[in-house]
Amino acid sequence: MIAQAQLRFERDTTRVVPAIVGGPETMRIDDEGLGWHMKIGIGLWCLQSTATAPRSFTQAYAELREDAELAERVGVHSLWLSEHHGYYDGYCPALLPAAAAALSATESLVVGTGVLLLPLQDADRVGRAAADLNQRFDNRFHLGMGMGYRPTEFTAKGLDIAERVRRMNAGLDTLAADRPGPMWVGVTSHPAARRAGKRGLGLMISGAFSKQVVDELVVSHRQAWTDAGCPGGEQPPVGLLRNLWIADSEAQRRQALDWVRSSYLVYAGLGWGADDTGVDFRAQIEASMDEVEASAIVGSADQVADELAQYDVDLVIARIGYDQPPRSALTEVIERIGTELVGMVA
Repeated sequence: MIAQAQLRFERDTTRVVPAIVGGPETMRIDDEGLGWHMKIGIGLWCLQSTATAPRSFTQAYAELREDAELAERVGVHSLWLSEHHGYYDGYCPALLPAAAAALSATESLVVGTGVLLLPLQDADRVGRAAADLNQRFDNRFHLGMGMGYRPTEFTAKGLDIAERVRRMNAGLDTLAADRPGPMWVGVTSHPAARRAGKRGLGLMISGAFSKQVVDELVVSHRQAWTDAGCPGGEQPPVGLLRNLWIADSEAQRRQALDWVRSSYLVYAGLGWGADDTGVDFRAQIEASMDEVEASAIVGSADQVADELAQYDVDLVIARIGYDQPPRSALTEVIERIGTELVGMVA
């Protein structure tokens, strides 16, 4: 069993700021160590071969390892993977072996699932695998879990999607009892935020919500934790997936926003929808795309850091793993997140 305290991002008097050239260097914030450290991760690696960006799966998995190595080298905290089943483009159906591949290529990078679809899995098996990864790789594996939303994925597993809430709750109870490592619950609604909070599990908020909705979900999560008697004794962390890109010109900014919009059209094809947004994602696709664009954070590193500072979260996962950007653009933004942004928000 791994201690609950590992879920907490520690308050300290130092932070690691990557130099533009060379390795990390340590510097002092202030004598009292005021403020939490905001960690910056990157995601979501889906390992697809889409119609608009075809590649071999050998290449996709090799690039995962390359991207993990680059992220570690420039000081990014974590890399996160995403799961779906039975989609035409080979969207990654098995996150734990993929996470092992990224972990084996690195020495300090955290690798997480954002998210593993727990109702489709056997929770005992997931717990054993997560514990094994943490034992093998110095507790660098974070298990993020979600319910899933595609009926076809449940049907393919011989399951009824109407059972997903029951299966999710039962699986979380199993894992919360054993705690195989840091755990997060991906959410798009207040009941899901409360589901995580009352078990003392980290909150991972979906990427296209307004700041108001994000703030409300954080309140629901923390209130549920308090109402449950503060399980674990340490307030569980909050993570935010956010569409994010560092761009220097208006043309670059527009290009990045177009990549964001395109990526959500893929999710519309998958049947995704989020509660409590006021817009029917599937029926009002253009309005949904406008909301997605409005929630994206695109600009210079200074501008991005200023926007992130408004959020009361412990971890931001920069969602940059779209299928549209050329390989060179993806590696460049990973480098810039590490060398420019991380030090500004740490």
